[in-house]
Amino acid sequence: MQVSRIYRSNQTFIQLSLSKLCFILILQLSVLWLTACAPQIITEPPVAGILPVADNVQLPEVIKSLISQSDKLYLNNDYVGAVSTLERAVRINPRYAEVWSRMAQVYLTQGNLEQAKQHAKRSNSVVKDNSKLREFNNKIISGGSGEIQKDVLH
Repeated sequence: MQVSRIYRSNQTFIQLSLSKLCFILILQLSVLWLTACAPQIITEPPVAGILPVADNVQLPEVIKSLISQSDKLYLNNDYVGAVSTLERAVRINPRYAEVWSRMAQVYLTQGNLEQAKQHAKRSNSVVKDNSKLREFNNKIISGGSGEIQKDVLH
């Protein structure tokens, strides 16, 4: 009688151990499957800024990403795409001076001096403590397209 109780208790213990083992195995497989199926986020290194006075340390990641995208478009001579991307950044938050200044630079490159001046003025209206950015904007606002083309554009 004693032997049969021990056998049954051992059998129950073995069954419990097997069920726990199966549960752990299924759990591990499901975690592996989920991580394999999850979308992979690929971050690209940022493009060197097109502004010689870039200061985007304080900017949120979404704005940095849009600026990087617009820089790539600008460097590929897709000025319409660059402006469009920068306008998305402005719609998110119009208080970032660097975005307005980049738009000014794109318009200047296109030869649209009036739009460039307007955007540079808007940048100056929201710039905080970046004196180099303000100076950059003032060069655009003051005109003299030959000097601006030489000093401002790459």
